[in-house]
Amino acid sequence: MVGTINDYAVIVNNVLKHVAPKVSPTVRSEYLDFMYKVDNNERIYTDVGVTGLGMAEIIPDGGIGASDAPIQGYSKNYIQMHFTKKVRLTFQTNFFLFESAAAKIKGSVKSKVVEGKNAIEHAKNYLAQTLLAQGFNTSFTWTPINAVGTPTPVSTMGADSVEYWTQVHPREDGGTAWSNVIVDGATNSPQFTYSALLAARRLHSLKKDGRGNPLISDLDTLVVRKGSTAAQFAKTIKGTIDKGLAPQQTNLFNNAPATDTFKIVELSPYQNLAMDGLMWGMFDSKMMTEDFGFKYIEALPTRAEPAVIDLLGNQDLVLNFNSLAVMGASDLRGWMWSAGDGTTV
Repeated sequence: MVGTINDYAVIVNNVLKHVAPKVSPTVRSEYLDFMYKVDNNERIYTDVGVTGLGMAEIIPDGGIGASDAPIQGYSKNYIQMHFTKKVRLTFQTNFFLFESAAAKIKGSVKSKVVEGKNAIEHAKNYLAQTLLAQGFNTSFTWTPINAVGTPTPVSTMGADSVEYWTQVHPREDGGTAWSNVIVDGATNSPQFTYSALLAARRLHSLKKDGRGNPLISDLDTLVVRKGSTAAQFAKTIKGTIDKGLAPQQTNLFNNAPATDTFKIVELSPYQNLAMDGLMWGMFDSKMMTEDFGFKYIEALPTRAEPAVIDLLGNQDLVLNFNSLAVMGASDLRGWMWSAGDGTTV
């Protein structure tokens, strides 16, 4: 898209007017609420897992213990992605809107309406959410919400070569597969309720490490979409637990809650491929590290390139904003997730 003078005919006419920027405030990097940031200058970042030792044994006096060694686990490559936003205005558009003595759009407004950094942060926030929402698949095609851009294939497979959310994550030692899908009784991917919270924590407590020992992990952070049904239920349930009461109790006396409170992370309602109002998940914040969970790997922070005039064309003003980064996950043992639809598994 090229902004021509005809696109701004009302603004550039000689009638005195107030030109107001109708844009969001500065966009916050929400993805860092559940992703661990890694600064990496290489184009390809490789995550290779290795387990610890198995449990010790007991031998008789004079006996010889069996030998053990760590097991090399699964590996995954992260290849940097190029986030970009280009702004293109014809020569006359730029002059009459921003540069002439009678410019209709002042500098303070210009900085808001052609702010490419916010556009890139929106893309990163949206991509991060789609990784959560589309994690029951092995891949999906990502497209900017306003459709100004090229569709991009995105993988949602961990280092173990299965989708992010599944009941059949293989274990490094060949033991029983583990699951990070929330199931409450006979209900797969339940909506967020007190019962579903208990189920998520109960199933998470059964997870093992790569050698079959208890994972020893606690789900302490809930991820929901801001303003959603799941978010509203979460605040009610958390508030009740914080008061020392059990939500949804049926007895005539006040029972203590059967589980601990939790932190709530609310993500903006991008929708489309991102989270809907019933999706929710939980993770162990102690496992939001370079070794576990979702990672945001950045080679180039968002920067504005010097403005250029397209002398080979029709002297359009071109502004470019760029960032090199990639998002994904290798090992989601510290997470549990629900599609909230009562069926997905």
